[in-house]
Amino acid sequence: MDKRIEKKDRSLRRPVVIGALSVLGVLVAWQVVSHAGSSRLAVDPTRITTGIVQRALFREFYPSDGTVQPATSVYLDVEEGGRVDEILVEGGQHVEKGDLILRFSNATLQRTSIDTETQLLENLDIQRNTQFNRAQSGLLLKETLLDLDHQILDQSQKFRRYEALVKEGNAAISAEVFETTRNQLQYLKDKRALLAERIRQEELLSAKQIAQAQKSIEMLNTSMDLLGHIVKSLEVRAPISGYLSTIDAQVGQNLPRGQRIGQIDLLDRFKVRVRIDQFYISRVEVGTPGRVNLEGKTWDVKVQKVYPEVKDNAFEADVVFDGATPESLKRGQTVTVELSFGTASQTLTVSKGGFFQETAGRWVYLISRDGKTARRTVVRLGRQNPREVEVLEGLQKGDRIITSGYDGFNGVDELQFTEALKANGNTT
Repeated sequence: MDKRIEKKDRSLRRPVVIGALSVLGVLVAWQVVSHAGSSRLAVDPTRITTGIVQRALFREFYPSDGTVQPATSVYLDVEEGGRVDEILVEGGQHVEKGDLILRFSNATLQRTSIDTETQLLENLDIQRNTQFNRAQSGLLLKETLLDLDHQILDQSQKFRRYEALVKEGNAAISAEVFETTRNQLQYLKDKRALLAERIRQEELLSAKQIAQAQKSIEMLNTSMDLLGHIVKSLEVRAPISGYLSTIDAQVGQNLPRGQRIGQIDLLDRFKVRVRIDQFYISRVEVGTPGRVNLEGKTWDVKVQKVYPEVKDNAFEADVVFDGATPESLKRGQTVTVELSFGTASQTLTVSKGGFFQETAGRWVYLISRDGKTARRTVVRLGRQNPREVEVLEGLQKGDRIITSGYDGFNGVDELQFTEALKANGNTT
């Protein structure tokens, strides 16, 4: 007789299995969701540097290297050119205004000046002769008028005597003699009126000619002075008192017109010619303050002149000392000028490092409190200087970020350190 086999009760096992599978699915789903879209990278912490966000006095400035130059310089340019005959002063020496520095010779210019001078002298003689002739002609006409007045006076007296005799009925004076005397007197008077008009016209004409001659003489004298200046330009003299720079000329050398051969500097005051990144071209203006650190002291400076032309992504400006000048300052010396923008203020700051160039300040790697990871965090940074950058949003006081370059991280979302970072940025 067969024995009946009873089936085991599985009503309790099925819910347990289903529950376990559900929990496992939830865990898997949570892992998938929590890691969806994120990336990690293991990093050696000894190869990075960090910075702590802190509240401090922030000053926005831009440092730039500049070359010390005299505040006042006068260039020596060759006006006419020629052959260098003699150099009387060497570079680096002090010269007084008017001292002869260099002498040229120019045969073509000298011949031209002689010919031009001859022509000018001839024209000058012509104009002076014109003045003399007009003056002499005027004197002759006035002398003729004087003689004519004398004749009229004599003829008038004679006519009055004859007229009195005729009225008395004196037969000694004939009617013909009387009429002749009267007509002669009238002729002399008419002749005098004509001569007076001629003199008036001559004087007007002479005045114009003399004025023109005088103007021509003045122009000729000016030309003579200019010619003399051109001849004198073959001698280069010091226009001011100061120190002569190196003379860029040699005896026997032919120099063209306009070539610069040196300069004279006044060494009582200096300026610094600096090159500034074009990023600051809208912020640098005349009067922008700054400072220079020399001789263990800080010297105030200010922008005196801005050259707006941009070359090689930079522009130039002249900076002068605002007050005292360092005694050790020398022409050609290189100094660092820190130009300041705005006023210093208390704000959140963090050290500026290589990260800023790669992210443009849009995000940083924020280090966790335990120093084991760093998470990519969006931030907003503001003003900057070569050492610090202002924190506007995304970070708080005491936060620590990676300030070294991010080029090896490939922009991953999270960095995992092989060793935890200490507070000072070293590994534990």
